[in-house]
Amino acid sequence: MAKVNPVRVAHPRSLLAGGLGVFSSLLAIGWALFGYNLPTTANLASIQPDNLMLAQFGVAFVVLIGSGLMLARYTRLGGGINILGGMATFGLGVLYARSLEQSARAASLQGVTVHFSRFYTAPLVIPVDRLVATLLVVPVFPIATLLVVSGLGSLATYRMHRPHPITLSAQQVSVQTTNK
Repeated sequence: MAKVNPVRVAHPRSLLAGGLGVFSSLLAIGWALFGYNLPTTANLASIQPDNLMLAQFGVAFVVLIGSGLMLARYTRLGGGINILGGMATFGLGVLYARSLEQSARAASLQGVTVHFSRFYTAPLVIPVDRLVATLLVVPVFPIATLLVVSGLGSLATYRMHRPHPITLSAQQVSVQTTNK
């Protein structure tokens, strides 16, 4: 009978955590591309939101690599990368939404108008005073939450399959036998 190396056997939790990490990192890349183009489409003259979304793109790419590490069964390293990436995504999202709001207020805009495509012609108008809450609730918070959940799931898989040596001394173990 062939002996299976237990290190190379894939665990469903690590595959699930890695798949969730890949999905959420692709969402983060999409958010970074959307956020990078948003100030231009809203006619805002500010460079800070663009720089923040370039940093978000870099974080999303690193998180994609971390998710690949989870799929390759390096669950501790990949989980740590995803947890840090989720927190960085949330922090960058807060800074981005705040700087976009300040740019819109400086331009004396009442709202930011977003057009999604040629086929959906109705614009979405986000009032400037609700801009931060809208950008945090819709794209940023769910993506950051998925990244953190993916990382925690990966760390739980690592913790579960790590060998835990239990050493008992002869004084701690007492065996009683009863004759019936």
